[in-house]
Amino acid sequence: MSEALKLERNRDVAELQAEVARMADMVCEATRQAALEGIGSALAVAADRTMETPDRVRDIANHVLARASIMQGEIDRFMKVARGQRH
Repeated sequence: MSEALKLERNRDVAELQAEVARMADMVCEATRQAALEGIGSALAVAADRTMETPDRVRDIANHVLARASIMQGEIDRFMKVARGQRH
């Protein structure tokens, strides 16, 4: 294997490792943040039963879905790198 090929492979491996670490950090932080927000939202809705409660529940669900969409985009980006495609 030529030196240039070895250097290219090492760079690709380092890039993938960095992407895996970034993805793991992001997933951990997003999970923690979503859990805290979910707990807070659930407590607020439980404590405040009004006519607006269904709207608030829908807003919370939409917020969670938006965050899931962002995470899916990051997972798709990660999978491209993992498959050796450039992003």
